[in-house]
Amino acid sequence: MNWSITTIIPLIASLIYGGLFVIVILSVPLNRLRRIFVFYLFSMVVWSLSALMTLSGVVEVLPWFRTMIAAPIMMGVSIFFFVQDLFAKRRPWAPLVVWYALIAILVTLFSNSMIETAYLTPDFTLTYEFKPLIYVVALPGYALIFFSMAELINGVRQTDNPIQRNRLQYLIIGLAITITASIVNFTPLGVYPIDIAANGITAILIAYSIMRYQLLEIRVVLRLGLVYTLMTTLLGTLYYFFIYLSIYRLHLITEESIFSLSLAIAFLTALVLTPLREWFQQVIDRIFYRQRYDAGLMLERLSEATASLLHLEEVTSLILDELTQTLHIQYAAIYVRKNGVGNFRQIASHNLSESTPTTMDNDHPIVRWLSTRDKVIDRFELNTLPAFRGMWKEERAALEMLAMDLFIPLKSKGQLVGLLAVGPKRSEQEYSQDDQRTLITLGNQIAVAIENARLYEELESTFVETVVALANAIDLRDTYTSDHSQQIASLARATARQLQLAAEEIEAIYWGGLLHDIGKIGIPDSILQKPAALDDEEWAKIREHPQRGAELVARIHKLQEIAPIIEASHERFDGSGYPFGKKGEEIPIGARIVGVVDSFSAMIDERPYKPPKDETEALKEIEDNAGRLYDPEVVDAFFKIIKSEYDKL
Repeated sequence: MNWSITTIIPLIASLIYGGLFVIVILSVPLNRLRRIFVFYLFSMVVWSLSALMTLSGVVEVLPWFRTMIAAPIMMGVSIFFFVQDLFAKRRPWAPLVVWYALIAILVTLFSNSMIETAYLTPDFTLTYEFKPLIYVVALPGYALIFFSMAELINGVRQTDNPIQRNRLQYLIIGLAITITASIVNFTPLGVYPIDIAANGITAILIAYSIMRYQLLEIRVVLRLGLVYTLMTTLLGTLYYFFIYLSIYRLHLITEESIFSLSLAIAFLTALVLTPLREWFQQVIDRIFYRQRYDAGLMLERLSEATASLLHLEEVTSLILDELTQTLHIQYAAIYVRKNGVGNFRQIASHNLSESTPTTMDNDHPIVRWLSTRDKVIDRFELNTLPAFRGMWKEERAALEMLAMDLFIPLKSKGQLVGLLAVGPKRSEQEYSQDDQRTLITLGNQIAVAIENARLYEELESTFVETVVALANAIDLRDTYTSDHSQQIASLARATARQLQLAAEEIEAIYWGGLLHDIGKIGIPDSILQKPAALDDEEWAKIREHPQRGAELVARIHKLQEIAPIIEASHERFDGSGYPFGKKGEEIPIGARIVGVVDSFSAMIDERPYKPPKDETEALKEIEDNAGRLYDPEVVDAFFKIIKSEYDKL
């Protein structure tokens, strides 16, 4: 056997990849993504192991060298499907990739058309020669790998999740190392195990990413594997020690009674090792979860973060993310009463299935129980306490669909404002008393954050009402009707519905129409009500009002999405509008709609500087300018609305 750096490197790589292969294949559930990852690890095991055998000097070189060349083809194909599944993509030409892999591997392994020769010299130097066909076969494989690399890089650019970004970056680095090193095989440096050394580095990177960033969520398997490996090793050592001591040293029993002795030792060790197992569990937990294990740090972080967040959805989402990561919870949800009354609705969730109920009735037994107590309900109490054993069949079914382990009350000033429901831990261990105390403390923080967010929403609603009142006041300054903006908002909403826009977009367009002139609040009456033509300086003031209005509403969280509509409401389809001269689809669809409706309203309204036009004349002017000043599709939709309302077309 050739023991040197050229064989030690592939041996280490084989062991690392083999260990990862076992860990992943034992992980539950073994979903499609993990199955593909298993295939990738298998190909890397084959690659490293075949390199070890090729360089060992104890077997025939050519068959193992062929295997070593075929393994990267398996690797490239598995990486391609792994990346496609990771981003939930389905390429129509994916079946061709499978056929390519099958043909390429069979040709490599069972024909002489790719490899001319391969052998070890007396000093264990690998010597080989490729035939031209190998470059033809290898090219699609490398194309797949580079394509997958581009997909991963694009995924890093698009994700806002730092954990996901780190996971992808480690995959990119490992893949880049493997690609670079495998290309070396086609150069004079290919006689050295550079590609196998790169495999070892990639294996270490993958192992590190699993440990630090929970790649594919298999860290729990590794953690439990260590616990039971230590326990098994200790148990086996004690067993053989007592057997050896009893038979060969103390001569207390004969070999014939070994079975009875084994049973006695098994019983005693079970009693002794049960508390020892819990100690092992805690030690391994500290090793694996050391960075985020301290729940006190989580509470401190959340206390600082929630103090600066005033919107309920943002607060609750942040809390659930921190909670599930710190206590390693599989899934969780927060239920809150809307405006403090009525039933409880799910306002934030983490990793819940689509079938999970999103509401809980105000008279639900769990809600009633939590309303009168300041403690956690666990699954055992749900199954044993009389208050819950008498639940209706529908309530019991809904509770089983939730599949939660704990329910925590969220109380403010003694009143139940919500509840936190958490599922099982990833470690499958029960929640300790410390965990429950942490959750109660966190529940108090959540309740305060909910009340702060609710007060802020009420304040915002009051501010919105004030802004609407200001818009009506501006109507009285700028026109002779107090409902000018309301009419524009209603017609804009009807036009948006005619265009079959999304419900959220239609609502935003309604508010955009209602507040489109809010920026005129800073324009003097001497300009707004001037009966003569405006001079250049006065027109400059008028052209500022869309931008000023957008800046005003952008400060209100509920109105931020309508700011672009207000800002562009006086732009024109050909770019002749203001304030920025946008044109075509550069103008938001909401602004294009408001622009048409507002122009029609301005034509038929009486103003100090012009007499009103009748509706037929105004519509004719709109029609004549469709495609120039106005979006023709918007004009068509608007005309259908006007026809149904006025019946004058």
